Amino acid sequence: MQTLRESELLGFVQLELGSLSVRVPVRSAKAETEQPLASFEAEGDACAIVVRGDTSSQAVNAAMKDAVEVAARHFSRKLLN
Repeated sequence: MQTLRESELLGFVQLELGSLSVRVPVRSAKAETEQPLASFEAEGDACAIVVRGDTSSQAVNAAMKDAVEVAARHFSRKLLN
């Protein structure tokens, strides 16, 4: 598995959680058939939304929305509880 810090940085997603603002990196990864097109992943203190495939495709955009929701839940539990 490619570590999160070694994969190419595509940009950031900013999450607004109550009064907190969290920037989550979006990174690219090689397309693998057994992995979703986009997912939120955490390795120790590092985390990112990992995108596999063409970022302009509708399928990847839909998967990104799901990954953003997972990231929001993760940070809500971690930072707000």
